[in-house]
Amino acid sequence: IHQKKNASEMKSQLFLTFALFSVAFAAKGVDMSNDDCNAITPTNWNCLRNNGFEFAIIETWRGGYQYTKNIARCVRDAWASGMKHVDIYTFMCPRCRGNDPGTTAMKKIVTNLRNDNVTFGMLWVDIEQCDGCWYTDLNANCQWITAASNQAAAMGVKVGIYSSVYEWKMTVGMACKSMSQYPLWYAHYDNVPAFSDSWAYQFGGWSQPNIKQYNDKGPSCFSNVDVNWH
Repeated sequence: IHQKKNASEMKSQLFLTFALFSVAFAAKGVDMSNDDCNAITPTNWNCLRNNGFEFAIIETWRGGYQYTKNIARCVRDAWASGMKHVDIYTFMCPRCRGNDPGTTAMKKIVTNLRNDNVTFGMLWVDIEQCDGCWYTDLNANCQWITAASNQAAAMGVKVGIYSSVYEWKMTVGMACKSMSQYPLWYAHYDNVPAFSDSWAYQFGGWSQPNIKQYNDKGPSCFSNVDVNWH
């Protein structure tokens, strides 16, 4: 006999279903700089995968150093290790050699990736400080990096934004909310793989994040990576 469930029972089931769905899709991953991209080997990738890491995010452009020449090999090796998702990130800055205008630099990044047949999911735009890299005018920085991000999206690339509440405040200012349409990957090194720190990601117009960078040391087989949770 089928009986109607009361509201509390239905809410309990919905909550349990949502909780199980969230746990099922939770995953940890790594991100690495272009220096680490040059150093990592297929054996290292396999070790990371065997340690439970399921996704990777690899630097493809670093300011004045520009395009990561070995990005195609790094991404290919990451996929070959069994990573379920492989993304890339770019650090751009208006006062860095070959970066201005940002829209032109972004066109170069996307064109190079396509010419090198790099298969990736998202391109994350890294917004943080470095000495002499940005304008002193926070609003100008906001406009510059927004235009660069929009350029990638206009070229058919899935764009995300990486930053922290501190770096955002120092680089583009808390009034900058022109990129909140893109997913957020935020940094907060509290060693907690959970979005329980809402103060750390509620900036720039975001209310919910996509990825959290919560630790800056990976396993012993390749420790020089940051650890992330999704």
